[in-house]
Formats: sequence, C-alpha cells, structure tokens
Amino acid sequence: MRLKRHQKAERNINFYCVNFGFRKPFQILVDGTFCMASAQNRVQLREDIPKYLGGEVKLLTTQCVIIETEALGAAVRPAMHIVKSFGIHKCGHSKKTISGANCIASMTKENMNTRYIVATQDKALQNILYHLPAVPVMYFNGLSIILKAPSPASLVQAKERKQSRFQLTEHENKVLTSMKNSTTGIVTSTTEDSTSYPGVFTRAKGPNPLSCKPKKKKIVDETVIEKVKNTTKRKRHRIKIPQHVKEELKKMKQVS
Repeated sequence: MRLKRHQKAERNINFYCVNFGFRKPFQILVDGTFCMASAQNRVQLREDIPKYLGGEVKLLTTQCVIIETEALGAAVRPAMHIVKSFGIHKCGHSKKTISGANCIASMTKENMNTRYIVATQDKALQNILYHLPAVPVMYFNGLSIILKAPSPASLVQAKERKQSRFQLTEHENKVLTSMKNSTTGIVTSTTEDSTSYPGVFTRAKGPNPLSCKPKKKKIVDETVIEKVKNTTKRKRHRIKIPQHVKEELKKMKQVS
C-alpha cells in the first residue's frame, strides 16, 4: 500500500512539473486545519512530506492563517505553534485580515506563476481549489498524507498548453503562406513582405512536369547488330609418341 501511495504521488507531482513548471523545492502553502491534523496524528511535516513527494520542500503560510489560529484560542494551540514555525508569504491583507481559506484561495488564483501546493483539511477550500487549474491539493487521510489527482480543470489547461506549443506564430504563418504562394506560382505577397523576410524568395518557374510528355525510349533493332566474330583460335596440343612405341603398336596390329 505504501509503495502504491508513493507511486501515485510521484505520478501526480510529475504531471504538474511537466505541464505547469513545478520544480524542487516545492512550495507548500499550509493552513491551520492541516497543522491541527498533523499534531493529532503526531506527524513530522518537515520529515514526512519530502519523503512523500520525493524532493525538498518549503513549508509556507500567510499572516491571515496565523491570526486565525491565534483567535481560535487554546483548542488549536498545537496547530498555532506549528504554523508559526513556517515561513510567511505576503498575502496583501495586512491592512484588513481575512479568513485563512479565503486568503489561500486568493493566493492561488494565478497559481501557474506562483506554483503553490496547498495543504488543507478544509473541504470547502478543497472544493474551491478543485475548480482552479494547476493547484495541487494535499490532505491527511488518517495517518497518511495524500496528494490529490489532477482536477479536470488542470487536465483541460494542460491540454491547451500542449496544443499552443505546436501552433504557428503570426510570423511563421506569414512565412509559410509566402513560401506556398511562391512554389505554386500565386503571387500574393507584397514587396514589404519580401523585404521584411529575407529568407523568403521566389523560385524560378519551369514547365509543369505533369503536362510534359515522357521521353520515348529508343528501340534497337537486333537484326542490324552484327554478331561479333570470335577471332581467337584454340591451340591444339599434340602429343608426340616415341618411334619405338609406334613400332610396337604396329607389331601388335599385325599379330592381331
């Protein structure tokens, strides 16, 4: 179970790294509810979260979250001590503080630039972040830390970003259309286009290869071609028989 949980976390965090530019150390925005759950479960966040995500992390919070935990009193005092140990990011609510959930929701509206991972047990806040693209959500399930799978909003945004990478820019479209017109013979580009894009040139026009007749092959008459006589003669090797052998052969013929 632990191996599967780590594999899912690795797959989910890689999705955000590839599509939205998340990188180590990961910035984790923590609220009071998550710190209270860690205190109740006796989980060391600085040790367990890096092991779970497979990399270094920065645990952060906001001034609104700290003020909210202080206002709740002794019931959430352990969570208050944990929250105060994290780094504080400016939320822009120094003049008039708001609730921790609203503060975190406002900080993740442009999360494709800030790249926060939100750690919260607040179900209402999780539902709000579920409809925002590129906002990973982390929560406690019993004693285990869970990183939620990407939401449909994140999947749609990732698909659009992938398609935009392969689309041509305005400059590339102009160059492509001028090159097409130059090859097909349709002149639509002005002198301004040709001067502004020195790489584009008009090719020399030639005959259409489809309208030209193919070359006729020469038919060679085989009867006209004379056969080449073989001038080389074979040499005949004669074997000389000694005279005494000839006489013996004659005698054998006479006797027979």
